[in-house]
This record gives sequence, structure tokens and C-alpha cells, in this order.
Amino acid sequence: MKFIDSYFVFFIFLLSTSITAQELEGKWIVSGNKSFGGFPGIHLMEVSEDSLSHYNFDQFVTKTAYQTEDNKLKIDTLAFADFSFKNPNRLSISSERLEQPIDYIRLVPTKTDLNAAKIKQKKYNLERGGKNFEIDFQNHPDSKIMHSYLKKIDETYFLVIHRYGNPITAVPIEKITADKLHLYGFMAGPEKLVAKAIE
Repeated sequence: MKFIDSYFVFFIFLLSTSITAQELEGKWIVSGNKSFGGFPGIHLMEVSEDSLSHYNFDQFVTKTAYQTEDNKLKIDTLAFADFSFKNPNRLSISSERLEQPIDYIRLVPTKTDLNAAKIKQKKYNLERGGKNFEIDFQNHPDSKIMHSYLKKIDETYFLVIHRYGNPITAVPIEKITADKLHLYGFMAGPEKLVAKAIE
């Protein structure tokens, strides 16, 4: 997808003295996959030692260098954003340019003894908000509006939901067994949910 520079939002994250750039290193995905500013789609951000890379899920969008100055992480000079860790793997960002704070979830390797082919053979049921959602990674009939797909970035598996053929959300999976999917990184409600296998 072509990135439109005029909509890109640069951040200067204000760091407390107890936070180092190394604590930010890794890949992060927006909780709830909320689109905002210059990041349409499913925003995933990779923080390395000297650069930030932005993705629309697994599609590269742009990359920029950054540097630390005193207690600040500087990424250009166009905007400021405060950020804090809710826990070591959940980062909250707020700014005048954002309607409300946005949380990022650190991606961690999925724990599983199953390969992708075995996982896709299973069906799971997820109960959330009093409703049941069937997760079927293989059956995608034209009559259904919503479809579930199993995707992987590095060592992290995702439950990716497509609507009318377009990905609308990607939920990282913490652990996969033959009986359960352990999902995490939700925007509202419990941060973690468990989907149970359908016999």
C-alpha cells in the first residue's frame, strides 16, 4: 500500500528517567488494531536500536531514524506524545493529535508444539461479550462475511479476521494447544481471552 507522506504522524516520546530505549525495542501492534493519522489498516511498529519501521500488518510502510536526547526519544520535530508502560508489554501513547490514548502491545513468540498445518485443522469457539464466535482457519464459504485466518510474523501467530475479503483485525496468540487458543492484546475488556476447541 502506498504511504501518503502528508498524513504521516511523527512522534517524540517523552521518557521518564527509568525508561530506556532498549525497553522499547521489539515489535508492537496497536491494541484493537485502531487506524489513526497516517497509519490506516493494522498498524504494527518495530523499534530497533536506531530506527522505527511501520507496517500495515505484514506490509512495510515506512522507516525513520530516531535518537535519544536526555530523557526524550526524538523522531523528527513535528509532534510530541507522552507515553508510559502499563506493564512491560503494554505501552500507552497520548497526544493532542490523538482523540484518545492508544495502546501498543509488544509481540512475543507464540508457545506451541503444533505446526501451522495442525493448528488449521482445529476449530475453536471464542466467547466474548456474551456472544460466541467460531474460529475456523480453513472453511471460507462465500456465504460468510467474516473469515478467520492463521498468520505468522516472526515467531508470533495471529488470528486475523477478514471482512468482505479485507483484513480488519489481527489478534496475537500467546499460546496454542489442541484444546485452546490463548489470545491477548484486546483494547477493551479482559486483556487476554481463551478460545476452546470445538469437538
